[in-house]
Order: sequence, then structure tokens, then C-alpha cells
Amino acid sequence: MLVNDLGTMDCVLDNVRMIAAVQENNARLVKQLIESEPSQSSLDSSLCWAARLGNLPLVILLVEAGANPDYEVWGGYTPLLWVAIFSGCIEIVNFLISCGVNVNHCSLKRKQTALHAAVIKGDTRLMQCLIDAGADLDAKDYLCKTPLLHAVQRNLLDCVKILILNNCNVNTAGFVNGARLSPLLVALLQSNFEITKMLILGGAKFEQMSIFQTFTLSHFYKTVEENLNFEVRPIYLKQQCRVSIRELLKPQFLNKLKQIDLPPLMREFISMSELNYIT
Repeated sequence: MLVNDLGTMDCVLDNVRMIAAVQENNARLVKQLIESEPSQSSLDSSLCWAARLGNLPLVILLVEAGANPDYEVWGGYTPLLWVAIFSGCIEIVNFLISCGVNVNHCSLKRKQTALHAAVIKGDTRLMQCLIDAGADLDAKDYLCKTPLLHAVQRNLLDCVKILILNNCNVNTAGFVNGARLSPLLVALLQSNFEITKMLILGGAKFEQMSIFQTFTLSHFYKTVEENLNFEVRPIYLKQQCRVSIRELLKPQFLNKLKQIDLPPLMREFISMSELNYIT
């Protein structure tokens, strides 16, 4: 029994020494500790800290020493989640992706993916990096919020634009302040008409199930037509045609669109390029 207790204590001390060396950015000590054959747990935990702190050389060193790039620690957080939430280091994200990590892994409690984290931070470079690697644009967290709903709630126009251009679902509702609301309704309630216009152009519908207190259907039409200066009804018909075509090209919409030989006007229509002119 005493031997087992001593072994456990040694393992804990290994963890403490390795993590402390990573936190101090002491690469020399980390190498020395690796040479002493630390436990797998020590390597994995240290990798999470290196990712969290944005230390690419140590991340590479630890992975090459055998650390698991997809290791889950402290509530289901992987190195990719740690880097997305804290340091946001694109180089580390690209390295972890090259190691084959699961870009759609979510935390245990909040059920948020790395893409959720990137949106919440408002980091558009990180967002695009994750999307290019196959991140699920429509992943739902513990409140059924998609990355788009988080972006709309935070009035992050550039994040909304990226998600719509990459063909996310613009109608998925989630819980905002205790009520189940669609992204379109959240944008309207926050009087963000630039994002409202983007969502409508992306195919967002004002449905009966989404009506909330001050917004009746007639109020919606009046508000949008007065503030955005276009008629919603004809726009809906055009958008539903465009959305139907875009749905056929999921997933990795933009990559597939680049491979299709289309007339310029058709390519512009499907790609929804007018979103780039909304500021």
C-alpha cells in the first residue's frame, strides 16, 4: 500500500514539475524532464498548458515526446479548446489540426466547440482557420446557441459575415436571456440593421414561432422595409432559391464552389458576395 502511495506521489510531483516548467517557459527544463520519462498524464497536462499559453515550440516538443494532442482534461477541454479560448495562437491551431485533432470536440459542461470560442472572442482569423479545417458551423452549445447566434448577440458583424458566407444555418434558434430566439429576432431586438440585412440576405425567415413580444409579422415588415430600404417579400423568394442551391454544396461550401465552372453572375449570386459590401 505504501509503495502505491509513493508511486502516486511521484506521479503528482512529475505533473507539478512539468507544468511549472511550461508555465515558466523553461524549454531546457522541459527537455530534461522529458528525458526522465515522465508519465503520460504529465505530458498531456503540460501540453494543455503550453497550448493555453500560446507556446508553439513547447507544444511541438511535447507532442513529439508523446503527448496526446486530443487529450481531454479539466471538464473535457482539449489542447485545441485551450488555445481557442485563451491564447488564440493560429500557428498552434494549425499544428494541432495537422496532428489530426477533432476540431468539433466540445467541452463537457457548456458543450462549446473551438469555433464557439473563436466567435465569442471575435477572432475572425481563428474562425476561418477552424472552418477551413471542417469545423461544424451549426454546432449547438448547452443553450442550443450556434456560433452564429453568439455572433449576432454580441453584434460581431465580421463574424456573422464569415459564418453566412461559409453557409451556416441562419435560422437555428437558441436560448438568449431565457427565451428561445432566432438570430434574426435577436438582431431586430438589438436594432442591429446591418446584421439583420445580412441574415435576410442569407435566407433568414421571420416565422410565427419566432415572434416575440414587440415584433409582430406586420411590425417586422414595416421595420425592415423602412430601415433597410428593400421589400422583404421579393427578397425571400430570391433567397430561398439561393439557399436551396447552397444547401446542395454542404459541407465545405466555398471549396466546392471554387471547383465548379459557373458563369460569373451565377457564381456571384450563389456566393452571396453582396455581404462584403455591408459595413
